[in-house]
Amino acid sequence: MKYTLCALALLTGSFALIPHAAMAADAQINVDCNFSHMKPDDAILMPGMPGMAMSHDFVGNRSADAYSTAESLKLHPKTTCDNAADSTAYWVPTMMLPDGTIVNPTYIKNYYQADNVLQYPITPYPYGLQLLAGDHRGTTANPHVTFLCANGTGYTNTADQICGLRAAGDAVQFNIGVMFPDCWDGVNLAAKGTKNAVYSNSNGQCPADHPVKLAKVNMNIAYVLTNITSLDVSKIKLSLDPKTIDGKLTTLWGSIYTAHGDFMNGWSDDATKFMADRCMNYSMDCGTNIPYSYSDVEADTYVSDQTDSNKNFGDAKTLLVQDNWNTPGRDQNKQTLALMKFKIPALPANMDDYPDVDFKYKIRVFDGNISDTAAVTIYFYPTDPGAWDENTVTWNNKPAFKYTADGSMYMDNVQQFRYVDVDKAVRAAIAAGKTEVAYYVGGERNGRTLSINSKESGKNPTLMLIGYKEVVEP
Repeated sequence: MKYTLCALALLTGSFALIPHAAMAADAQINVDCNFSHMKPDDAILMPGMPGMAMSHDFVGNRSADAYSTAESLKLHPKTTCDNAADSTAYWVPTMMLPDGTIVNPTYIKNYYQADNVLQYPITPYPYGLQLLAGDHRGTTANPHVTFLCANGTGYTNTADQICGLRAAGDAVQFNIGVMFPDCWDGVNLAAKGTKNAVYSNSNGQCPADHPVKLAKVNMNIAYVLTNITSLDVSKIKLSLDPKTIDGKLTTLWGSIYTAHGDFMNGWSDDATKFMADRCMNYSMDCGTNIPYSYSDVEADTYVSDQTDSNKNFGDAKTLLVQDNWNTPGRDQNKQTLALMKFKIPALPANMDDYPDVDFKYKIRVFDGNISDTAAVTIYFYPTDPGAWDENTVTWNNKPAFKYTADGSMYMDNVQQFRYVDVDKAVRAAIAAGKTEVAYYVGGERNGRTLSINSKESGKNPTLMLIGYKEVVEP
């Protein structure tokens, strides 16, 4: 029996993983994870029984084994995933090619998706949740498990393809898609011995006995095989639980229809809340912009000079910004500046758990140009967070600031969420012992009026700590 790890070198002409249900999803995020390790362990179906389960390929949490629990994942959060907030343990059965070669996944791309969220919103993943998908005893096509040849025509439930070289001619790429259930019973966190989760209907509605709707995990497992030129999918074998034969624990193998996946939630608490309440329930595709931690704006308002210079706008749902530098200049033209204040989200307690992760502080706001269709730039000017109160501040008593920006944002007239990098300034505030930061938001200098949603609107300005590292999809 031969063994090889699929090549991870960057290959040109790669075939991107496309989730088999992505087009139907109203909301989505995605996480890429490299292969971590292979063990005959299963913390869900055979907890505390190392070496007694089928061989599994683990991605995500590097500590995952037979003893893993929600607590251990949080205590040992090192992950192979590109988002540092995701220390989830994902595992799948080990694959054997028709020639007897054992291969591990090159990478896994997980799409978290939801349908019809405006009518049936999702709930954040509960701490300690376990999920199972697929059937490790399967013998025929499963509607929640799909197969793909990168040179083929798309995902299918049947394993009757011959995979050839993908378009670049550099490798055979074979993908398995596993869709996890998205309706939780609201009681049982453990999947062993219970059917704690089932699938929603085609409209995204959960049944009465499993009423808690979650984001559905669409796991896409990619095998990039550089040492072959074709692959008969029907002859692939996947590991099965071993049996004792003649007094010896013997490894067994089943057909490709035994494909399945296991999920043990390891997302940070802030990340799961943000994923549901700040992203997917807005029917958004947030991509990789799910934070490790975040703080909603504590206070926000705007101040305006001339006729309303003594007026307070602390309860405004929309913050206005206008800044005109044209003749006769800023001091003579009307100015309107937004103000916002945030507590600084804490960095991870042990940064050694996050090697190669680039942590960045970013502000997310919902904004746009409401004067015309022009694309313009706005600026974030730092000020003293303790020098103003949103319920009393006006233009006449506003705190001092300088027109030296910590960050800027380019925008058009589409009202949408956007992100601005303020990492350098926030880290300087942390180094100075501060726990809060505050900003004026100034206009694009040509008199246009821009709008930013305030905390009173429901689309809160947010200070996010995003941890990201690149995972190559060869």
